[in-house]
Parts: sequence; C-alpha cells; structure tokens
Amino acid sequence: MLKNPFNLGSTIIFDLTIIGAGVVGLSIGKYFSQLGNSVLIIEKESRAGEGTSSRNSGVIHAGIYYPENSFKSRFCLEGNKMLYEYADEKNISHSKVGKYIVASQAGELNALEKLFQQGIRNNVNLKYCSKEETEEAIPQIICSSALFSPETGIIDVPEFITALEGDIQHENGIVSFNTEFISAKKSKNFFQISCNDGTNFSIQSKKLVNASGLSSDLISYKIDQLDQRYVFPINFAKGHYFKYSAPNPFSSLVYPLADEFSLGIHVGFDLSGQLRFGPDLTWIDSIDFSFDESLKEKFINSIHRYWPDMDPKKLHPDYVGIRPKIQNNNEGMQDFSILGPEEHGIKGLINLQGIESPGVTSALAIGKYVSSLL
Repeated sequence: MLKNPFNLGSTIIFDLTIIGAGVVGLSIGKYFSQLGNSVLIIEKESRAGEGTSSRNSGVIHAGIYYPENSFKSRFCLEGNKMLYEYADEKNISHSKVGKYIVASQAGELNALEKLFQQGIRNNVNLKYCSKEETEEAIPQIICSSALFSPETGIIDVPEFITALEGDIQHENGIVSFNTEFISAKKSKNFFQISCNDGTNFSIQSKKLVNASGLSSDLISYKIDQLDQRYVFPINFAKGHYFKYSAPNPFSSLVYPLADEFSLGIHVGFDLSGQLRFGPDLTWIDSIDFSFDESLKEKFINSIHRYWPDMDPKKLHPDYVGIRPKIQNNNEGMQDFSILGPEEHGIKGLINLQGIESPGVTSALAIGKYVSSLL
C-alpha cells in the first residue's frame, strides 16, 4: 500500500504522478522531486526501463541529424552535456568513444556534406574527414569520406536508470512497480487517478504526466477530458541487434549514412567492448520482442557495404528493441511530442509521445524542461 505523503487520513495526494518509469519518466521525477514536491511514478512492469529505455544501443548522441530548433535537436544537444556530467557525478560507466559517419561510395558524398551542414547548424562539434584520414583512423572500413563526432559516446543504461531511481528515492519519491494505470479524471484542482497493483486503489494528484512510451496512446485515451485530436497513434518500429563473436577492432562507433526513417545498421559496442550491429527497422503491428533470425542476410549485406571483411559466421542474434514512433512507415522523422495545457487545455497535464531516439541522451534535458512546465 502506498504511504500517504501528506498524512491526510485515507486520501493519498501527490504533487505529481508520472505514468511510466523509463529514463524520461524517471528524469522528470528526479527534477520535480528535487524541488521539494511529492512524486509517484506508476510502472506496470516489475522494474524500471523495461519498455524502450533498456533495449537500445546505449549511445550518447551528439545531435547531428535533427532539424535545428526542434525538440530533438535542442534536448539532444543539452542532454549530451548533462548526461556526461551526471555520469561523472554518479560514477555511471560511460566512455566518450566518438563516432564516424561514413560515405561508403562516392555517390553518397553529397548526402554526407548535407548532413555535415545540418550538424554545424545544430552547433555540433564535427570534423569532416577525407578518405585518407578516415582510412588511417578506421582501416577496416571502406569509405569515400566521413564525419567524425567526438562528443558521441556510450553509457551503461541500467546504471543510469538505477541512479535516477536513487535520486527519486532520496527525495522520498515513490516508484510503484507492477501497477497498472486504469484512468484519470480532472476534478477541480486534482486528478482522480485509478490504479491496480493486484488490488484497485485510487489516489489524487495535483499534476499528471504521461511518459508511458510504447503505451502512450492507450494511456492518453484513458485520461478523461483529453481530446483525441491531441493523441498520436503509436507505431511500433522494431530494431534487431546482432552480436559479433570475435575481438572488436574498432575504438569508435561507425555509422553508415542515415535515411529519413532510421540511423541505419551501425557498428556499436558496449563498455566491455562486445561488438554488435543494429538496429534495423521493421514495422510491426503489436509489441513483440521475439527475434527474427531470417534478417541475418539483410544485416550481412548492409555491413559488407562498409566492412567487407566482417565474417558472417561470427554474427549471432542478440536482442531487440521497439521504438514508439508517431509517424508511420510512409512518413519522415517526426519531433518529440510534448503537449501541455497551452495545447490541450487541461491544467496540470503534460502528455509525452514519440520519445524515441535520441531519448536516452535527451532524458535529463526533457526532465528538466517538463519539470519547469509543471
């Protein structure tokens, strides 16, 4: 049973209730609780980050790809600096390994130049590398030219999640696991929120944030008075990762040129040096974390375009993640959706949707921003 932070008889009242204990929900809880507010985070899974947060490449992005002045560009750039500082402060395992974005064919040079100019407009620290410079840095890779991003890195996401949980608990915030959000209705100055953790119970909250990621559309429909005009249907973009059972020859991440839908199947590795490739992009109709091993040939062909010596026999299934996209498979990249009372008219409600890549990098910046809105 939840403890009553205000000791108001049988009525439990919080300053803020957050639906979803991914890195974004936890970051909002961290900043809002540090202002002296009582915070409850409702999470349907048995631990934090089980949906999208812990099923990604763990890359700290620099903010190259996104249109200037977009939420993605702004929060990625701010979040990059904030995340490195936070990781140093909390002793979270991380490393600023850098990233090469390669044009593997001469026909891609115009696209590489266009991406370089986009990164410069976004105030990202970037270096344009000639073919010779790139081959000297990463001799395994075939390319015509490349961009080098020194501010890109990798982080242990589970450690990041644990640190955020610790910050919230230090401020007497509560994360309620195995708890399903049922509904919310605004009544005067409070949201009346119904939940189930095996038993139905209700709480009151002055403010409410929907940060439920993959379920953000379904949760939005359960918030009474929220007009469906402000709810985006979530489309599921599944990404597979293959691991490589051989020594890692790379000291930096290596990305092919992105398209308008994803950043492509890239060379990544964790802090132990375990080499992996991914993610691809497969549109699916429902949440399904099963691994499609038939995609191996697609991965081989993609990787061989820039690393011809990759041995397919050493490529093995690893894991999958699902990105909650608010665009469909015929639309280009969309910005984060963060809608408050100015948009939907419900005082005290912030509705977040489409928080996909670069969500981990942006999490602290989003948390600070949403906390300021509240």
